[in-house]
Amino acid sequence: MRALSVIVVVAPLMFVSARVATAAAAEGAMQPATWLTPAPPSGVATGPATGPTTAPPSGAPATADGVLVHAIYAQLPDLPEGDITRRAFTDAAARYHLAPLEVIDIAAAPPPKAPGTLKATLAKVEKLAFDEALKELDADLEEVAATGGAGLTTLELSDLYLHHGMAMARADWNAPVGLQMAALNQGRARAFDDYLRAAALAPDRMLDKRSLPPQVVADFERGLEIARKLVRVTLVLRGDADAEVSIDGAPAIRIEGGLTVKDLPRGDHLIAVTELGRAAWGTSLSISNDTYELTIPARPSLGLPDAVAADHARRMGAHFALVAERKPGGGARVELRLVDLSGTKRDAALVSTTGDERGAIDAAVMRLDEQARKIRQLELAGTLKAATSLDAEPPSDTTTSTMLAPPRPRATFHDDPVVWARDRWPLLTAIGVVTASAIVLGFAAGN
Repeated sequence: MRALSVIVVVAPLMFVSARVATAAAAEGAMQPATWLTPAPPSGVATGPATGPTTAPPSGAPATADGVLVHAIYAQLPDLPEGDITRRAFTDAAARYHLAPLEVIDIAAAPPPKAPGTLKATLAKVEKLAFDEALKELDADLEEVAATGGAGLTTLELSDLYLHHGMAMARADWNAPVGLQMAALNQGRARAFDDYLRAAALAPDRMLDKRSLPPQVVADFERGLEIARKLVRVTLVLRGDADAEVSIDGAPAIRIEGGLTVKDLPRGDHLIAVTELGRAAWGTSLSISNDTYELTIPARPSLGLPDAVAADHARRMGAHFALVAERKPGGGARVELRLVDLSGTKRDAALVSTTGDERGAIDAAVMRLDEQARKIRQLELAGTLKAATSLDAEPPSDTTTSTMLAPPRPRATFHDDPVVWARDRWPLLTAIGVVTASAIVLGFAAGN
């Protein structure tokens, strides 16, 4: 019986020893396959996302037919370069030797033109170049109505309407001030709507009589008298908690699921909505009731298309792309997804960044890297059909990318046993289970 106990204990331990020796001796077997170009220099190399293939360093994990996983961080517009999520993903990618890490800047929609050109356009009006300025002001007003005045302050919006009225009335320094002459100038009558809108936006504003014609000053002051007497209304906004709204160029306020704005003058208002990870949205609305309710519509998410991620992985000689990307919506979350060369998402993890973000991202990277290995092993064994590269060109890729410097070479058992063991945690966990089971069975057999 004792002989049986010894056999039960020793046999699994011999198997374990053989597996550890094999793994430790295989350090040189996990080198990358032949690369298309030399490895990038140390430091940071930048270039267009459609540039040439960049070679991974010699420490990148590889299979017999090339590098396995190419790590990509999708940098959203307005997200700080030193974002904690980006640093956590960079560290995790380095820890599991997914090198080099590529940072791809997600392009935002072109910014509105009016904020950059308004000052010059207003100067043309004050120089009495009405015909030229009116065309530009009309275009600015059309854009403002579509974007909700995005990029412009309340005073700038008031200036826009004020100068549009001045150009409409063709009010030079000799233009008559008396109202009895207004009937002879149809442009001045139409311009009063602009003066009233400018006054409603800035009811405490006083014009400089030395820089504007007397007719403009007089008509604006009439607009002020009416604007200050307008009935006050309430605007109720609903939308994503993380969305921020600017009303008539005022500083943005978080909606936080619901926002009630009181004491607005009855009439037209501009609404501009921004949110990290989503396209901007704006509108112009007219409020005539005491309470106006507006639900912010769903807006497209900004992010890296899976087909583009697959194309970058292919050009790096990898079989998968591991993409980290901040997601919009309630709470700060980051998605890590594994994409194969066909542009198909094979697995993903959604991590909350409000708790132990670094630990959660590290665990997700480790799990998805291991999942990529399992899938590739099944493909090589013929059990699973290998993903094929995209036949067609990926969606238009106007992003730019940054290739971060590769991490240090992969640790060996001799140099750093702790890191070596952490890189092989699935094998060592299985070894521990087998060893413990053998000991328990040995005691059981002995008794």
